[in-house]
Amino acid sequence: MALSTYSELKTSIANWLNRSDLTSEIQDDFIKLTEADLNSKLRIRKMVTETSITIDTETEDLPTGFLQVRDFFITEGGTKYALTYMTPSQMDQIKGSSTSGMPEVYTILGDKFRFAPTPSASYAGTLNFYKSFDALSDSNTSNFILTNHPAIYLYGSLYHA
Repeated sequence: MALSTYSELKTSIANWLNRSDLTSEIQDDFIKLTEADLNSKLRIRKMVTETSITIDTETEDLPTGFLQVRDFFITEGGTKYALTYMTPSQMDQIKGSSTSGMPEVYTILGDKFRFAPTPSASYAGTLNFYKSFDALSDSNTSNFILTNHPAIYLYGSLYHA
């Protein structure tokens, strides 16, 4: 059987399990758990996405699908300045000086980036990050993993079954 679409994957999982009564579990549990595993463990070139971020306040929202920073920098006057990651507690220690200027460091708090020093102007930032794969659904019938490595989805779903 071919494994190139979401529908074919669900059918194959049901066939391998020899069960016709698990339709909602296959869709709602087994495949979603496999995707959660992939997004928590997998970091491959195909997941890297570049986005521009305007840094003009102390905090900025993480982009949709954000998993992990690959690199982060500010471009000012044609020069790239790499932003350095600090843990939130390290950031709290340096924030006591309450200075402003071009950010040099960042941390992640919840679903936001936090910068130090606090931006004194609007800075153009470029973020290269690992983005989660789009989840399979009836409207999104395929993605890179299913197209190129369908066995990962099949075996992952059977594992969770």
